[in-house]
Amino acid sequence: MNITDDTLMNIFNLHEFSKQAGIVSLTAGEINITTYYTGKDKDYFVILILDMIEDPEDYEEGLIEISDIISNNLKEEKYIEMLPSLFKQISNDPSRNKAD
Repeated sequence: MNITDDTLMNIFNLHEFSKQAGIVSLTAGEINITTYYTGKDKDYFVILILDMIEDPEDYEEGLIEISDIISNNLKEEKYIEMLPSLFKQISNDPSRNKAD
């Protein structure tokens, strides 16, 4: 799946409006996107690309957790080796993020 420059700019603009850490979800073509912005202090975006049938809200808590892990392991790019396990973590059970 390709994310266009326009979509990336939309993500940036949605987060830029509040300038605070947080989640934003949007639809671009035939994909759902949920993204977490770490805030001005770290200034990173973690983007999760979903199918149209997947509900971005199901992934919010997991994305926040994973974004924290990634942002805490940026030094020496340690997060790169963690990506496969982080992907499995968030994709195996997104329903764990739903409130009971």
